[in-house]
Amino acid sequence: MACLLILLLLQGTPDLRRHVEAGLRARQAGDWEKAIREFRTVVDLAPGLAAAHVNLGAAYLESKDYAAATACLRRALELDANLPGAHAMLGTALLAQGYAREAIPHLEKGEAHDLLGVALLEAGRAREALDRLEPVLQERPGDPDLLYYVARAHAELSRQVFAKLRREHPDSARTHQVLGEAHAARGDRAAAERHYQAALQARPELHGVHFALGELWLASGDYEKAEPEFRAETKLAPGSAAAHYKLGVVLANLGRLREAVTELDLANALEPGMPETLLELGKAQAASGEAEVAENALRRVIALEPESSLAESAHFELAQLYRKLNRSAEAAIHLREFLRLRAARK
Repeated sequence: MACLLILLLLQGTPDLRRHVEAGLRARQAGDWEKAIREFRTVVDLAPGLAAAHVNLGAAYLESKDYAAATACLRRALELDANLPGAHAMLGTALLAQGYAREAIPHLEKGEAHDLLGVALLEAGRAREALDRLEPVLQERPGDPDLLYYVARAHAELSRQVFAKLRREHPDSARTHQVLGEAHAARGDRAAAERHYQAALQARPELHGVHFALGELWLASGDYEKAEPEFRAETKLAPGSAAAHYKLGVVLANLGRLREAVTELDLANALEPGMPETLLELGKAQAASGEAEVAENALRRVIALEPESSLAESAHFELAQLYRKLNRSAEAAIHLREFLRLRAARK
């Protein structure tokens, strides 16, 4: 924009330069109405100058009058197809009005990669959209708009791939697995179980399906049915910390504490320092009378996540443990911390 203003100042008459300078001052002050009025006068004085139309279009764009901006920028590109910045601004104005397909070539020429990614996504080209958006996200990792559009692009690509899977392999184990996951997410446990069982019937060795079935039963509080599913998953995937963790949780709820500690120890060895595992391990160890190791596990939870809901639970468990050990002062400290964290979460 600055170079176009300079171009106008160099090319124009004193009267033209006066309006350009007034328009620039208005833009700097955020007075878009005055900026548009001044740049409109510049266009009237120099209708054949592409730069005049670009600056008016930019003022309209900044004031969010996208239709007016589009008309000005189209005229600028008619006069000079290679005008710096005009293609990016025109693409932006078109995209803001929902003309994504028309915006794409202008955004490509203007190298506006973030908005180009958005336009590609809106035009149904999710794979190309991700190719544009993800490099920009690496440069601006905290940008909420970029995060939103990258998430949307991934979701759309996932939908397209799943549609292809269902269309080309309707009775495959993987199709049933994904359908089971979809039904589970909607809370339809019966349909989810049916598809998971169909997946296992087609491929008994398939990883993740027993785990998903275990999750269904665990969520409903049916530990007896959950236990064999998680155990089956640990046989198929002995290196899965998550499977050993869930099996440990189920065993603890069934009162099989020694087995629970074994599974939770294994989960912690496979993926050390996970607060969720340490909390459940500490609870199971405390319940089975292993006070010292339970204390260590619960204190590690607090050290790792001092203000979390996990720390809240760890403080409660430590208060209970110290009360049993007749360490009243320490029990009182942890009970106060438990109450503080619980109150902070309300």
